[in-house]
Amino acid sequence: MRAFLLDGYGAIDDHVKLTDVADPIPGRHDVLIDIHAASLNPIDFKIVRGDLKRVSKYQLPRTFGFDASGVVLAAGAGVTRFRPGDAVYVRASRETIGTFAEKIALPEAFVALKPANVSHAGAASLPLVGLTTLQGFGKVGARAGQRILIHAGAGGIGTFAIQYAKHIGLDVTSTTSSKNADFVRSLGADRVIAYDRENYLEQGGGYDIVYDTLGGAFTIDAFKVVKRGGAVISLSGPPDRDFARREGAGLLVRVAVWLMSRKVYAASEAAGGSYCWFFTEPSGDQLREIAGLVESGAIKPVIDREFAFDQLPAALAYLEKGHARGKVVLKMK
Repeated sequence: MRAFLLDGYGAIDDHVKLTDVADPIPGRHDVLIDIHAASLNPIDFKIVRGDLKRVSKYQLPRTFGFDASGVVLAAGAGVTRFRPGDAVYVRASRETIGTFAEKIALPEAFVALKPANVSHAGAASLPLVGLTTLQGFGKVGARAGQRILIHAGAGGIGTFAIQYAKHIGLDVTSTTSSKNADFVRSLGADRVIAYDRENYLEQGGGYDIVYDTLGGAFTIDAFKVVKRGGAVISLSGPPDRDFARREGAGLLVRVAVWLMSRKVYAASEAAGGSYCWFFTEPSGDQLREIAGLVESGAIKPVIDREFAFDQLPAALAYLEKGHARGKVVLKMK
């Protein structure tokens, strides 16, 4: 089969190569999926650049990519939920990435039936952003009536998070550019702050939750607008202090994580808020929940642009510019 391999860290055009590799062989509890579409996420170009080497180092060369939708070709002897011909979608784990390929074998526990009312491209756009949002909101106990600030509401995470937050009854404020303000309102945001016209730090605070999708100064500044007892969920900030313990990391990594996160924790303690950072985990059960929300109309996939399979380097470069409205999708079929 054809697959994109990452053969080193650095520039996309230098290290992302389309090549022929052996077909994957499913294990006893795996399903072999013929991939029809895969979606891109910022973590993909961060892996290529080597940004995550400290916390998630890979032996290269290897395939990569997290999200996919396709059709089951074969199922291991221990698989009970799927059979050949089923249309499914999936989010791979950090250890099993490889959706930028024509086929992939993954544990059935990661897999769910594709939402029946969307295309493979639409389904492929959902797993990582959906699971990240459900798991993040779950970790901080998000509930109806709370106020949430979602940064970058027009992006891949933001477009899903706004819809999901409204579905569970949150009051949603989102930042975006003025050109995307009406679009973000159409997703359900109760209030939109156009960052190119106004400073969100000057527009009031008291949020129960801040969903930090941007990192950098935004992670520290989140504690200026979260209320005491509130929570900052960060997808791009430094690892939290429990990360090294959860990963069984050595002393050097533990010290590095402490140094990376010290400013965030100082801001957190001063504000009386909590800091939540995590790696998204695959979950077929939660994908089934998301499929139900899509089929009911509560969530609609948002796709900015589709690229042909052999255009992955161009798709990664486009996503890296940071202007995509919704998700960027790679179509194999």
